[in-house]
Amino acid sequence: MATRTASEFAIRRCTASDAKMLGELAARLFTEAYGPTHPEPELSRYLARSFSVDKVRGEITDGDVTMFVAEDETTHPLGYAFLRKTKELPEGVSSYNSFEVVRFYVEAAAQGRGVGAALMEKCFDESRQRSADTIWLQVWKEAPWAIGFYTRMGFSAVGSASFYFGEQVGDDQIMSRTL
Repeated sequence: MATRTASEFAIRRCTASDAKMLGELAARLFTEAYGPTHPEPELSRYLARSFSVDKVRGEITDGDVTMFVAEDETTHPLGYAFLRKTKELPEGVSSYNSFEVVRFYVEAAAQGRGVGAALMEKCFDESRQRSADTIWLQVWKEAPWAIGFYTRMGFSAVGSASFYFGEQVGDDQIMSRTL
């Protein structure tokens, strides 16, 4: 069931039939956010590995995963969230039942319209419905816009981790929030 907001966008749960759209959206938004700092040829390899239709379809149909997409009134996708129940926790996250926001992106043109906050609230709601006590994520330390958003949504820094991108190793922040 889609949630309609005053800003004329809807958020709905993804199904296997959304795999192609979601893979294309994910690749486009990753490139929009990180293309300038994550160069070719590794960018193309990463996109192919991470966002193929088969990989995305497998993730969508995994019982521990929930994906949401935000769409405008013409069903143009504006952003998405990839939420997964976690069995292993990174250092700094304490929980008996947690969910990780694996990926979370909103296109630049839709930012500031409440799309990101509404998507994150769907992640909180889904996690609570599945009896989670904690939600956490990993974010690049050199992405102050993302860190600021997550902080406004109630997350706080609890640790750090590495993100491997070809020969490049990013320094990420682990952020967590109690539900």
